Amino acid sequence: MTKPLPILVLLAACATASPANVEQALRLAAADDSLRTLVDAFADSSRAPSLSIAIARDDRVIFAYARGASASIHTQYRIGSVSKLLTATAAVRLAARHHLDLDAEIHQYVPEFPPKPYPITLRQLAGHLSGIRHYARSEFVNRTHYDSVAPTIAIFSGDSLLFVPGSRYGYSSYGYNLLSLAVERAAGAPFLQVVSREVLGPLRLRETAPDRPDSAMPRRANPFELSSDGRLVPATVDDLSNRWASGGFVASVMDLAHFAAAFLHPGFLSDSLIRMMTTPQRLTSGENTAVGFGWRIGKDGAGRTIWHHAGSSVGGRAVLVVWPDEHLVVAIAGNLLFDMSERTTFRFADMARAQQR
Repeated sequence: MTKPLPILVLLAACATASPANVEQALRLAAADDSLRTLVDAFADSSRAPSLSIAIARDDRVIFAYARGASASIHTQYRIGSVSKLLTATAAVRLAARHHLDLDAEIHQYVPEFPPKPYPITLRQLAGHLSGIRHYARSEFVNRTHYDSVAPTIAIFSGDSLLFVPGSRYGYSSYGYNLLSLAVERAAGAPFLQVVSREVLGPLRLRETAPDRPDSAMPRRANPFELSSDGRLVPATVDDLSNRWASGGFVASVMDLAHFAAAFLHPGFLSDSLIRMMTTPQRLTSGENTAVGFGWRIGKDGAGRTIWHHAGSSVGGRAVLVVWPDEHLVVAIAGNLLFDMSERTTFRFADMARAQQR
């Protein structure tokens, strides 16, 4: 657990500072202490054995804290569907170099996908507009290991579409599996290599990786779950190789905050690509879906625009929220599938705003 500076150290630093700087130092220390208290209370209520949070402004971390005996701000947690943002980003990076056509029909890249009555585009896959189904209840836990993406498509490829593509919104992790195969084919390299080359490497996300059970990952948090009688027990074994693109990564909150900050200004991505990913797609009826290319777009309790995504896994929960107008990012993750939504971050963000005033 990260700890505040001892009070004697703080007082020694203040002794040689100007009155204004002393006041600021004491105010920031008090704000940090309030944030830690809030995180502790949330961690207690969630029952997560470990939980970490990072708050950044303009790609500078202004608060980071971890709660748990072996937790740190660099602990890697299962991030579930936040993985979809990595997949979407890799896709648009390829599209920017004209290696991938986001408006192409899926058969251009995956010709073996069984024909459907209506065409499905990559953009529809990324916006959950394809009509492809989500996990069945029995499919959330997987014990089959897959050496590549292509065989995972057979899990759902023979099923009928739930609706005409573009006519409705229907959340689908399997749609992202199909998108990842198109990314792989367009890049001419295995999907995990593409994500590393297009996203993890350029952004130096050294604490983000596919959750391989056979890999030595000393910073990865052991996943837990609650037993039927309410006890914390090691989580059910779940092989995530069937869902790398949609829910198979682990990451630290520091990496998540850094990743999100890359969308606050052009550089890693062009301004036009950032706008495209964070602008809601529309149904054929013209209705706003509140989902862009990966990112969800909404409002917080005060009406501020947010970009966000959350993820659930066996033994993991993560939430990532961006306030683009303030260049503010909050990332939270823990090693238990507990109740945490984007709204959870709002109080943390409010306290961080107060700290910066």
